Amino acid sequence: MKSHILRSALMFATGVFVMGAAAYFWPQTLLKADAPNGNDKFTMITVKLLEGGELEGVFVLNHLTGVLTGAAINTQTGKFGYKYLHNVAADFQTSTKTPEPKYAIVTGTAALRTTGGVQPSWGVIYVGELSSGAVIAYGFPRPTSRNSGTVLQLVKLDFFPFAESVGQ
Repeated sequence: MKSHILRSALMFATGVFVMGAAAYFWPQTLLKADAPNGNDKFTMITVKLLEGGELEGVFVLNHLTGVLTGAAINTQTGKFGYKYLHNVAADFQTSTKTPEPKYAIVTGTAALRTTGGVQPSWGVIYVGELSSGAVIAYGFPRPTSRNSGTVLQLVKLDFFPFAESVGQ
């Protein structure tokens, strides 16, 4: 009876040791949560530019002007070598008659196809605006040596209404 209990305890201890060693030496997967941050005047986001995620762009949406600007680090120089610009207020048709547009912005990923020789970035930016009741998806070109130093435009991919328009 004692040998049976001893053998069971030894097997349990061996299993705990093997599983602990496996968990310790197993490659760790880094968790990363992309989240917008800002206030009622502006919001800042990051978005993946390449599939592997090794290059990100940072975008700032100015809630007062409706202008979305962005930049990405050139990995060879360590400086912002790629810049993006788009007026989302024009897409939502907000104007001075719209009393304080209310924007929300998040990012996602999409494996968009290359069109016209322009490779799209891996990330997509979604902007919502309350008074228009719409969400618009934006794509943008992937950073390359050819477009370094130029201001690149975001492209309106599509939109959908999430509520009825209230402010126009």
